[in-house]
Amino acid sequence: MSSRFPIGLVIAIFVVVAIIVSLRFVPPISLGNMSKVSNIENAPSDIAAQLTIRYDKPPLYEEEYRMRDDNGVSSYQYSLLRYAGPLKRVRLTLKAPPHLTYDVSFFFGELTSDGVWDIPSRPPRGDTSVSYTVSVQQTEAYHGGSHSATFTDPKFWATSAGREFHIHLSPTGPLPNILQLQGTGIKDARYLHILEDFRTFGPPEFRSAVEKARAQALATHV
Repeated sequence: MSSRFPIGLVIAIFVVVAIIVSLRFVPPISLGNMSKVSNIENAPSDIAAQLTIRYDKPPLYEEEYRMRDDNGVSSYQYSLLRYAGPLKRVRLTLKAPPHLTYDVSFFFGELTSDGVWDIPSRPPRGDTSVSYTVSVQQTEAYHGGSHSATFTDPKFWATSAGREFHIHLSPTGPLPNILQLQGTGIKDARYLHILEDFRTFGPPEFRSAVEKARAQALATHV
């Protein structure tokens, strides 16, 4: 009488043993990472940028651009403060309602590429009747940062700025030879690029509304 080897039973036992072994030796941290991955996916993402331009003389006293992306929802606005007669000023605001788009995210990427996080504040130079303040802030996965810089005449800093000299006076060493100092060039096109990023932001209808508002403000001053 012949007997047949129960191959099917052996395969079933082998599969069960393999599953038990694999579960036994999976590092506990790997299983715990599932909740961490979920937390990262649901982590807040909030970016914002602002440009404020202040004028010493009318007809414009102030312009302000504000852009924000809150977890994929973009919002942006432009406002100006203009002359409206002796001792009178009027503020006009153009605001785009929050909507699902990545306009601000792409814009923020351009600002970052143009060095907005690295530009320092500069002393008044060139046309000092107009001053600019740029501010950015970002929160990603519960970590954030911010930066701001104030400067005048971005065209001056981009094209005409001279050289910067640093003199170190030692209480015990000889005086430095000022005539032989090697200065560092401080021309920096980033200021002009960043201003252009703000000026050219937005869909055509938004830019057109901004240009119209500026033109009307300039026309009201006699």
